[in-house]
Amino acid sequence: MNGGVVPLFYGLACGAIVWLALLWAGSRFPVLRRGLGLTCVCATATLLFLFVPISEMCVWNWAYSFCSNPSLPLLGIVCAAIGRQLGGRAILKAADWRALWRFGAIGGSVLYLHPLGFRSVDLYYWGWHHEVAVWSLAILAVVPLAGGNRAGVFFLAALIAYELEVIESRNAWDHVIDPFYWLLSVGVLATQRLHRWLARRARVPAQEVAAVPIQVPVSVTTSAEG
Repeated sequence: MNGGVVPLFYGLACGAIVWLALLWAGSRFPVLRRGLGLTCVCATATLLFLFVPISEMCVWNWAYSFCSNPSLPLLGIVCAAIGRQLGGRAILKAADWRALWRFGAIGGSVLYLHPLGFRSVDLYYWGWHHEVAVWSLAILAVVPLAGGNRAGVFFLAALIAYELEVIESRNAWDHVIDPFYWLLSVGVLATQRLHRWLARRARVPAQEVAAVPIQVPVSVTTSAEG
């Protein structure tokens, strides 16, 4: 493990997540204008918050002890969201987001839930094999990039981080998936599916009402003819 890189990596990771949370919370209030002032306030609050001592440990150290292996796709999502909050430009396209959410939901479900149905199979074990890990991460990076999907950049970053031993775990799967990324992906996809279902439910009654012919009462037509 690279002892010099790991503390810096986790400090930056924790800072990025807290900064994004503050920027998002600040943008929810109409009275606060998104600009340089709000950005600087959130950045200052983030730095102060990270070094708040709790039982002789800083906050970012507590976060490290709670989740010691944030995946590179999760951090990429956080950085892309920060870029959107700061510059107002979409760093990732809709297809990129779909690929990241689908990989997080499917990959996490397979990795974390497969022992429930296949107890004799341990997919996590193969993440310890260097050759399997390198080829798997390389395929995850090359295939999306060859198709023009920017999600492959995050998997390429995971491959580089794996070789440089940036995070504590030496299991390759921890570089591309973690419980927070998995649960977030499942929640996002479930929310999107729910919104589409509600939208279809709202359109169906409207179409049925439009299809019903307008019937004029007989008494009205008779009086009008007379």
